[in-house]
Amino acid sequence: MTKLKSEISIAGRRVAADAPLYVIGEMACGHQGSVEMAKALVDSAVSAGADCVQLQIFDTAANMAPTAPIYSLLQQLYIDRNGWREIMDHARKSDIHVSIFVYDEPSFELALDLGPDMLKLNSSELSNPAMIIAAARSGLPFTMGTGASSLREIHRAVDIALANDGEQLILMCGVQNFPTTVEEANIRKIRRLKDEFGGLIIYADHTSAEDEMSLWIDMAAIGQGAELVEKHLILDRSKMGVDWQAALEPNEFKAYVAAMKRAWAAMGPVDFQPFTPNELKYRRFQKKSLVAGRDLQAGDVLALRDVKFLRVQGEQEGIAPIDFDAKAAGRRLKRAVECFAQIHEADLD
Repeated sequence: MTKLKSEISIAGRRVAADAPLYVIGEMACGHQGSVEMAKALVDSAVSAGADCVQLQIFDTAANMAPTAPIYSLLQQLYIDRNGWREIMDHARKSDIHVSIFVYDEPSFELALDLGPDMLKLNSSELSNPAMIIAAARSGLPFTMGTGASSLREIHRAVDIALANDGEQLILMCGVQNFPTTVEEANIRKIRRLKDEFGGLIIYADHTSAEDEMSLWIDMAAIGQGAELVEKHLILDRSKMGVDWQAALEPNEFKAYVAAMKRAWAAMGPVDFQPFTPNELKYRRFQKKSLVAGRDLQAGDVLALRDVKFLRVQGEQEGIAPIDFDAKAAGRRLKRAVECFAQIHEADLD
């Protein structure tokens, strides 16, 4: 099976395991149907230092049967084309990417007309070939939810995307109950998806914003391999409007973004790198090295009885115990060395 790409570009921004963490502020329906509240949520994402703000667009009639229990609520939350254009124009005044979360074909067409940097498909579309093909052929990076989906269903969706130039697909991991308990988070699923499909993974947390773990649980997600994270954002959780349960308020979201980016920095490079100045300093402080076990004279031939292996914390890194036989044993000193002073290769013939 062809694997998904492990590196993509979102509006010129490289996203990969060795690139900076990509943080998305998801407004969902936290705007409560208000264009002005949606613009304020955009501003909150910008102020927090998020990389992207996500708009959620739907056409109620194309998305849900009128007999569904929440149909009337979605009607109340509906924002028309002109409203979304106003919100998009507002977002484009700031240096932040815009992702659009689409649920149906009319919303998909509107999203493309608005010109986002990325698209999102809900897990409701994972078994909907028409939407997968449309996203794949858009030329845009797109995320796709995998919640409550079988491995076979995910395989079929990925195959459809790849057959339609959708190599920029990013699989999304996250349990979307409202809210999700910490015990349900199943973060190890990130590693399973990576092993199965390769590519990048975005983690979407839906734990209760009232649980302090909601500020930190995504750190476990990046530890399992997620390169992108998505967090719900709301202006005032106390009002208990739509999509409030897992949403952070602006100040909380700002603290979250800062904490996540510091946690990502702590992850460090994927591969071993040349020692940093701090690592070299630590080696001199901590590692044992070859020292004279007694006062030695120029011309002495080194044997194990003449030396010790101790922490010296000198200005130079010395000869490690494991290298004594290869680098020092049987060699003659070119100078006198006092007891407990380091012996370096430059001291030996």
